[in-house]
Amino acid sequence: MTRTALLLGLLIAATSFASGFRLETHHARAAGMGIAVTALTDDASAIVYNPAGLAGRKGFDVQAGLTIVLPAVVFTSDTTGVSSQTLTRLSTPINLNVAWGITDDLSIGVGIFNPFGAGATWPDGWEGRGRALSSNVQTFAFNPTIAYRIHPRFKIGAGLQILRGTVAIERALPFIDSEGKVSLGGDAWGVGWNAGVQGTIVEDRLTFGFTWRSNVPLRFSGRAHFGNVPPEFQSRLADQPIIASVTMPDVATVGLGFKATPRLRVGLDLNVITWSSFRQLFIDFESKDLDNPLPKRWRDTMSVHLGAEYDVTNRIQARLGAVYDEAATPTDTLTPDLPDASRVRFCAGVGYRFEFGLNLDAGYQFVILVPQASTAPGFSGTYSGSAQVVGLNAGYRW
Repeated sequence: MTRTALLLGLLIAATSFASGFRLETHHARAAGMGIAVTALTDDASAIVYNPAGLAGRKGFDVQAGLTIVLPAVVFTSDTTGVSSQTLTRLSTPINLNVAWGITDDLSIGVGIFNPFGAGATWPDGWEGRGRALSSNVQTFAFNPTIAYRIHPRFKIGAGLQILRGTVAIERALPFIDSEGKVSLGGDAWGVGWNAGVQGTIVEDRLTFGFTWRSNVPLRFSGRAHFGNVPPEFQSRLADQPIIASVTMPDVATVGLGFKATPRLRVGLDLNVITWSSFRQLFIDFESKDLDNPLPKRWRDTMSVHLGAEYDVTNRIQARLGAVYDEAATPTDTLTPDLPDASRVRFCAGVGYRFEFGLNLDAGYQFVILVPQASTAPGFSGTYSGSAQVVGLNAGYRW
């Protein structure tokens, strides 16, 4: 392998980190209902799902919790027929939302949550280690919000989202007679906004909601670290600063809420995510001969959410839901650093409301990764798998 081919292979594999899968489970109630809550949310978690839902309720509301995600992704090579599975790695996105209804019409709040995140850890000896050993992308959002009920049948809300992003990637680096490693890491800050409306179409029967969360440009800065590099490559593969720019997408959601009976509420949401803003990835190395733009050509996607909530008693709620998410990655740019596939989710949950204002919620989602073929040059195959997702929340209203 020539030095030029080796360096090109390094860049193609090591820079394709910016998938940034969107996370939606920011409250256990929403998780159990398949995240079909844009027209129905009315507690502090509305900061995430539709800021207009904060308005119309005086007093304090605090909702806090975490989500436990246990994924298992399998890659089956077209060349060898061998299947490899990611190592078990638990992730726990958090959520904290605090709201204050200053009057019956005006409310303010602030939320902290993880809007994007993805990662995978593959076995050390697997056949694709030259493309990926591990990858991890995390984001934290700080989201101050204000909402106002301008009419008994119509509410509006808006917020500022301050985003913190981090990324870490590791992969094997094959040389002629040995194998090294390369690690990339960096962080970034970005600012965007979100806004939404909620309204009543038919009193006590049909509601609607619309919300938009803007794109957020992130300019990552960090370092590249090369390990176990042979002497003849050390001058070109030295540790050095790196810079990369990525834009997290716009997310637009429209939803309907239907009160089928006094005890049964049904939600239907449609999301559009503008992943097409991610046309290529470019990492700026201090050594300019390592720079190489990497085409990604992601596409906009849609997801459909259907959920229901039933009051078993005045204090106990049961929930069901289902979701279909499209994959954003074209088959020719799908690689194992951040594996992707269309997903089908089946959801269930339960909630309990205490008389003195405390609420406890649990939600569960079983996620099926629909088998997704990859025609990535030199590493074609099929990605599939599943994930278990558990959301737990506690809240208090007074």
